[in-house]
Amino acid sequence: MTEILPLVESLAKPSIRPRHWDEVIALTKEDIPYTSETFSLSQLLKANLLGFKEDVEDIADSADKQLKLEIALREDISKYWEDAELEIKTWKGVDSPCTLGGNIQDIQDKLEEHIMALNQMNAMRYVTPFKSEVVEKITLIADVTDIIEKWLKVQTLWTNLVSVFSSGDISKQMPTESKKFKQINAQWLKIMERANEQKNVIACCTNDILKNSLGVLQEGLEFCQKKLENYLESKRNIFPRFYFCSNGDLLKILSVGSDPNAVQDDFEKLFDAINHVSFDEADRRLIVSIEQTMGFTKEGKVIAEEIQLVEGVKAEGNIEDWLLKLEKEMQRSCRQVCSSGAKDCFGMPLREFVGKYQSQIALAGI
Repeated sequence: MTEILPLVESLAKPSIRPRHWDEVIALTKEDIPYTSETFSLSQLLKANLLGFKEDVEDIADSADKQLKLEIALREDISKYWEDAELEIKTWKGVDSPCTLGGNIQDIQDKLEEHIMALNQMNAMRYVTPFKSEVVEKITLIADVTDIIEKWLKVQTLWTNLVSVFSSGDISKQMPTESKKFKQINAQWLKIMERANEQKNVIACCTNDILKNSLGVLQEGLEFCQKKLENYLESKRNIFPRFYFCSNGDLLKILSVGSDPNAVQDDFEKLFDAINHVSFDEADRRLIVSIEQTMGFTKEGKVIAEEIQLVEGVKAEGNIEDWLLKLEKEMQRSCRQVCSSGAKDCFGMPLREFVGKYQSQIALAGI
């Protein structure tokens, strides 16, 4: 009895399932009525458990390990994805929720963690009762991972382009691409609206509309992006100083090009020594001088050097055209100041000469 009772006790554990009793029955070749309400110890003892002691212990041990695997599979993994939801957020300039945000990195981390756990389970010898369920979960989690990665790629393309094609100036310059983007944008917003209603990660990522749409959206957005890059390259070919700007800065400059005053903050990205330009009081589009900020006084006033342009530059038409004119006029005006400084250099007292000319000219004269 000292040897039998531990075996009986091991078969009474919560981890023992009907399949384990069926294994014992197959092993002992004895009909054990484990489902009967009158199932008794004497019926179990007839099964000669001691004759199969090691096998029964192995069945009980497997049951414990299978229970742990079952808990990990159904409570840790399956239960998590039953409740996991996406956070859909708004994007600048767009009122409706239209981007995956907030917890998306946590969801990706969980997907990676769970796919590793499932692959480990699949390699265990105790996985047999749950083999099909584990394989199904591996396929599902892998599909969801792929969908979210593709979804985020499409989102990155969309966020890069939405502000560009929403701007009036770029839309006018690229009417065909703008029209195509509007169609893509409407489809994207519709998908995100449905995702915001559904929210559950698995339900959203297994939705056929989303799965079928992402590839088409990505292809369309990549087409728009390529055309946009060609457009930017054409602008840089006309005004090479645009190569100093990132695509984002250049798009911002081009989108406000019809308002010269809005470009004031961007002159220093294009010119080494122009921080600001001054417009004629009568004609607010006529640039009459260029300035460079040299520093600040103790009182906080700006110290700037100014060069009057020989001839004013009209800031109208395409921005790259009038910036090109400004560049040429800057060079012409600087040459004229240099020429004037060369004449005065030996004919004026040093202090008076330095006070009259900009520091670059004064240094050249000294």
